[in-house]
Amino acid sequence: MLQTFKAPTLPYRGAQTPASGPGPDYISLEELFKVFTGFLHRQYPIIVACFLLIMALAAVYLLTTPPSFTAFAKLMIDSRKVQLFQQQSVLGDTPPDTWSVDSQVEVLLSENVALAIIKDLHLTEDPEFVAPDDGLFSTIKGWVLNPFGSSEEQPSEFALTRAAIGRLQSHLIISRAGLTYVINIGFRSHNPQRAAQVANAVAEAYIDDQLEAKYQATRRAGNWMRDRIKELRDQATNAERAVVDFKTKNNIVAAGGRLMNEQQLSELNSSLIQARAQTAEAKAKLSRVDEILRSGVEVPDATVTDSLRNEVITKLRSQYLDFSRKEAEYSVKYGSGHLSVVNMRTQMHEIRKVIVDELGRIAQTYRSDHEIAKAREESISKSLADIVSVSQTANQAQIALRDLESSAQTYRALHDNFLQRYMESVQQQSFPITEARLITTATPPLSQSNPRIRLILMMAAAGGVIVGSGLGLLRDIADRVFRTSDQVASILHTDCIAVLPKVKGPVTLRPHPPTTDYGGLEHRIIKRDQSLFWAVVDSPFSRFAESIRAIKIAADLNRSAKGSKVLAFTASLPNEGKSTTAMALAQSIASVGGRVVLLDADLQPRSVA
Repeated sequence: MLQTFKAPTLPYRGAQTPASGPGPDYISLEELFKVFTGFLHRQYPIIVACFLLIMALAAVYLLTTPPSFTAFAKLMIDSRKVQLFQQQSVLGDTPPDTWSVDSQVEVLLSENVALAIIKDLHLTEDPEFVAPDDGLFSTIKGWVLNPFGSSEEQPSEFALTRAAIGRLQSHLIISRAGLTYVINIGFRSHNPQRAAQVANAVAEAYIDDQLEAKYQATRRAGNWMRDRIKELRDQATNAERAVVDFKTKNNIVAAGGRLMNEQQLSELNSSLIQARAQTAEAKAKLSRVDEILRSGVEVPDATVTDSLRNEVITKLRSQYLDFSRKEAEYSVKYGSGHLSVVNMRTQMHEIRKVIVDELGRIAQTYRSDHEIAKAREESISKSLADIVSVSQTANQAQIALRDLESSAQTYRALHDNFLQRYMESVQQQSFPITEARLITTATPPLSQSNPRIRLILMMAAAGGVIVGSGLGLLRDIADRVFRTSDQVASILHTDCIAVLPKVKGPVTLRPHPPTTDYGGLEHRIIKRDQSLFWAVVDSPFSRFAESIRAIKIAADLNRSAKGSKVLAFTASLPNEGKSTTAMALAQSIASVGGRVVLLDADLQPRSVA
């Protein structure tokens, strides 16, 4: 009969069970190493297979992929603007910043630059750009994306151009050197000379594109300014014509930078002052002569003569004084009644009469001059009053005139300014400049850049190990069997005596003593062969034999405690090794001198009978 028993508790280190109480919350290195080695022991075929497969794929890729070369050129966006002409830029240039440099990187990757390079180098005629051969994997990719193959028709120019643009942009490497103004331009090609040629062409096409962009912008600005200059010229002409018409309408005439009425007013004012001075002078002379005539002076003195400035009176006075001197001398010498003295007195009387007549004539002259000066003063005063009246009217008109002149001057100044800027833009069109310059010219590389053999092999090796380990881990997760004693203890909440390893292949036969005579009972004796039933005897130091001995020790301990001598082995599914295990345990007990009876109670075809 079958008997069951509870195996004695054996000390082990593994997952804690609810019955075993709380344990340490860490995993020791020994346990981790044990789990890792167990995982490798179980899944190493998958890991090795994945490793070899990926390494083989990497080798195929390296053998079928043609080598490519990468050439680099360096372009610099110079922040210091070159000024060949002392003039202000029409476009209002700003110094480059980090955002503008990043924008220039995108410009280098634009289709405008790519089209210029394709047209300049005739890349649509290069098979590398329109029908590239990048190896086996690229061919397979083409088959997958286009399983029916290409049509027999010749591709159009547009299709060739688009293919060349895609190839050029995919192999173009544009990057900024840190936070500097330097941009690295690289191109990857199967031909090192072509790689250097395209890299330099990209830099030159970018510089040409920048020059063309500035030229077009300057030309558009120049066209706009030319139209604006024409409008300003018309506006300035109309404004100046309005000023002239207003002056004509309001009788405003300017000469020497001043208005005519202003000049007349100034001149009349000066003339009035002079007329008043002349009138005052004539009046003073007339008063002086009248005073002399009223005073009854026979002969005016020298002061009056000098003030009158009359030569006739001066001569008559001299004659009079001469006769007076002689008359005095003759009167003393000949007496006052002498005929010579009387004649001299007569002459002196005539001279006084002539002087008085001359003074009267002078008085009439001064009176006439005074009247003339007075009339002239009054005339000038009247003219001045008329000019003042006219000026007051003109001043009212000048307010509107100043507005018209200001508008005309403004339009004229704008016209002159725009004309000057237009001339500057014309100069810039004839000599455009750009801030970008090539500081390093690309040269043909000496070594290939792709494929990177060492890097690909390292990545393939790492990928093979990672993929194999992942697949092995998935197999472990999907495997619903017990692999370790800790799994049995944690899931079944019981102690695991031993774990029997899987034994593969036939067992090597050990030398055995000569055949013994069993007295006709040979048919009841199990004969030795190469089956797994004899693994314990033939391989006593194997893991399988060690596990069987652990079961024997547990059975011995249980028999000493409870006295049970019957052990039963069963399994949930056929071919799980219950007969092999029972046979191995019986051999282990018999090998130390124990007596064992092995019964095969399986209802299916018996392997041990």
